[in-house]
Amino acid sequence: MIKKILDLKVKYQEKYILAANYLLIVYAFFLPIYAKPVKTIFGIVLVLFLLSGNIKEKLLFAFKDKVVQAFLLFLIVHIVWILGSENTEVAIFKLKELKYILYMIVFIIVIRKDFIYKILTGFLLGIFFSEIVSYLMLFDIRIPYLIYTGYGVNVPFMATFTQYSTVLSISLGILLYGIVTKKQKLWLKAIYILFFISASSNIFIIQSKLGYGLYAISILTVTAMIMIKYKKYYMLPVSLVLILGGYIIAYNTSSVFNKRLNGFFNQTEAAIEKKNYHTPTGVRVGFNVYGYEIIKENIVFGVGTGDHIDEFMNYVKEHDKDRKNIRSLHKNTRNGVYASLHSEFLDNALQFGIIGLLVFLNIFYQLLRYPYEDHYMKVVQIIFIVILLSVSSVSLVFLYAKLKNIFIFLSALTLMHYHNEKRLKLL
Repeated sequence: MIKKILDLKVKYQEKYILAANYLLIVYAFFLPIYAKPVKTIFGIVLVLFLLSGNIKEKLLFAFKDKVVQAFLLFLIVHIVWILGSENTEVAIFKLKELKYILYMIVFIIVIRKDFIYKILTGFLLGIFFSEIVSYLMLFDIRIPYLIYTGYGVNVPFMATFTQYSTVLSISLGILLYGIVTKKQKLWLKAIYILFFISASSNIFIIQSKLGYGLYAISILTVTAMIMIKYKKYYMLPVSLVLILGGYIIAYNTSSVFNKRLNGFFNQTEAAIEKKNYHTPTGVRVGFNVYGYEIIKENIVFGVGTGDHIDEFMNYVKEHDKDRKNIRSLHKNTRNGVYASLHSEFLDNALQFGIIGLLVFLNIFYQLLRYPYEDHYMKVVQIIFIVILLSVSSVSLVFLYAKLKNIFIFLSALTLMHYHNEKRLKLL
C-alpha cells in the first residue's frame, strides 16, 4: 500500500515537471514580447517545481553549478557594496532587478533535456513574430488588440533599439549555424533561410547603430565556429559576402541606415578631435573618457552601488568647461533609478572597481569554459556570449528587463540540467 502511494506520488511529480516544460516553451515565446505572461508563467512553473519533490537535492545540484555561482557572486557584490552607498534608492532598485538571477536555479532544475530544442524553438518563434510585427509597422499596419510596448518606428515590443537588435543578432547567428550544419528537410531549411534573411533585413531598418555592428559580429562568430568544427573554410568568403553585401544594400536602400552610419563616423571624429560630447555618439565617448579617469582613482573597490552617476557628474563639472557637454552628459545619465553610463563595463567598474568588473566578466568566462556535450547548444552559448559581451561595451544588459531575462534564460538553457538523460530513462 505504501509503495503504491509512493509510486503515485512520483508519477504526479513527473507530470508536474512535464507540465512545467510545456509551459516553458510558451514562456520562451513571450520572453522577447510581453513581460506580463512571462511573470505569470514563471509563477506557475515555480509552483510546479515546489510540488515536484526532492527540493533539497535539486537545489544542491543547482548551487554546485559554476555558472550559477558566477551569477550569484555578481548579485552578492551588489548587496555588499550597498553598505557604503549614498544612493540607496538606486542601489535597492538595481538589487531588485538582479533578483531575476534566482530564476536560473529553477530553470536548470525544471528543464528536461528532451525539451531543450523545443524551448529554443519557442524563443526563436517569439523573435520571428516580433519581426513580422516590425515589418507591418514599417507599412503603418497595426494588428488589432495587439499591445505595442516598444520604442521607435519599427520596434514593436522592446524598450530600446539596442535590445531588439541584440536578440535579432542572436537569432540570426543561431539560424545561420543551423542552415550550414544541420541536415534538414528542404522545406525546413527554406524556412530557416527565410527567417535568417528577415532577421538580417530587420536589423537594417531599425535605428540601432550597435545593431549594424552586431550583424557582422554574429556572422563572423558563427563562421569561426563552423571552420573550427567542420573545416568548411569556404564559409569565410561566404560570410564576407553576406556582411559586405548586407552593408552595401542597406547603405543604398535604407535612409535610416545611411543617416545613422554617416552620423556615427562624423560624431566620433568630432568627439575625438574637438571633444564634442553633446551628440549621441559623442556622449558615449565622453562617458568612456571621464569614466576611465574616475576608475583610475577608485581602481580596487569603486564608489559603491548606485553612487557612480553622482561621482561622474561631479568630475565632469570640475574638468569640462563646455556647458553643452555638461548638459548633454547630465541628460544622458539621468533616468531615475535607471541612471547609467550606457555601458556594463563602465557601470560595474565605477561602482565596484576592478573587483566588480572581474566578477562581471567571470560570468562570461564560466559560460565559455562550461563543458557541454551537445555541440549545437554550445555554439548557441558562444553566440550569445560574444553578442552580449559586445553589447556590454557600449550598452546595458542587466538593467534592461527583457534583455537581462533573455540572458539568464539562454544561459540556463545551455547548462547541465537536473533532468538529464540518466534521470529521464528512469521516468
